[in-house]
Amino acid sequence: MEIDLLWLIASFGGGAFGAAIGGQTAFIFTGLLYLIGLGAYMGGVDAGWFMGSVVFGPVFGPHIAFLGGAAAAAYGAKRGVMAGGANGRDIVTPLAGIGRSDVLVVGGVFGMAGYVFNQAMAALPTFSVSNPDLQFGNEAIGWTDTVAFTIVVLSIVVRFMFGSTGLFSTKDHPLLAVGEGKHWVEHQEGWGVTSMHGFTSGLMSAFATLVIVVGAYDVSGGTIQNHAWLVGWAISAVTLVFLSAGMKTPVTHHMTILASLAAIKFVPVLAGTSVPAEWDTTSLAIAALLGAVFGIIGGLLGEALSRMTNANGDTHIDPPAFAIWVGTTIIFVITAIIA
Repeated sequence: MEIDLLWLIASFGGGAFGAAIGGQTAFIFTGLLYLIGLGAYMGGVDAGWFMGSVVFGPVFGPHIAFLGGAAAAAYGAKRGVMAGGANGRDIVTPLAGIGRSDVLVVGGVFGMAGYVFNQAMAALPTFSVSNPDLQFGNEAIGWTDTVAFTIVVLSIVVRFMFGSTGLFSTKDHPLLAVGEGKHWVEHQEGWGVTSMHGFTSGLMSAFATLVIVVGAYDVSGGTIQNHAWLVGWAISAVTLVFLSAGMKTPVTHHMTILASLAAIKFVPVLAGTSVPAEWDTTSLAIAALLGAVFGIIGGLLGEALSRMTNANGDTHIDPPAFAIWVGTTIIFVITAIIA
């Protein structure tokens, strides 16, 4: 595991800034800036330094900025300083309005913790495939989404440090029940509607990923597949600006990311080649539909975690991060078996 001192120090700033503007706002910026970086890749420009340091680094990395905002909100609620008496699940309100330095410090400390923990998780052994030609020449494919895993683990730490409901909030309601007046995203909490959001947004995202890879593979020097699988995720993140504004917008980034990841991992196996120009329409269509299926899985996983730990809890344990962590691990295991 490698820890960069500059990045560690900067992560304090990123976590504190995420707290100041609100965790959800920080995540919206992550998606917006990712789309800018993806555009650069599609134009043949290597944006790796920008993606690594700004989008997924100390500036707006979700394991730093979003996590810092969520942790600071939980701390603020415990101290009784949240505006309007809001509880620690409030990841929308900019905490700068509280006017307390200790709240920002907590965000900064958890930003640093997120950076260190993610670095440790990224250093663990990964799954591998037996035929790298079916995974764009890569034998190692990763073991999970370490950013999502980091958010889940440290959010649980936050719950036990600053919350009072415990991990599973079953004091007043059964494990999968939604409490009165306590919701994650009320307008999509039904199992059927969240499945539909997963299918439709997943299908959209899988298609977008596949056509970007086919269209920009050569101009990107054969690297666009490493980035295009997050296009739907980034779009979903940006749409949260409307949710923050009070509109009943769906939360779909856990659905779109899994759909695109499944599509780009499975299409070379279906087509028998990692050369996008040789992918046939049938293989692309099957890959897109498989992506939509994983979009459904992502939606159901997110809703399940929301009901178990978040909706009736008093700190935020991120349902999308849980779904992304579990779903990504499943996709990697399947890929390792079939490729």
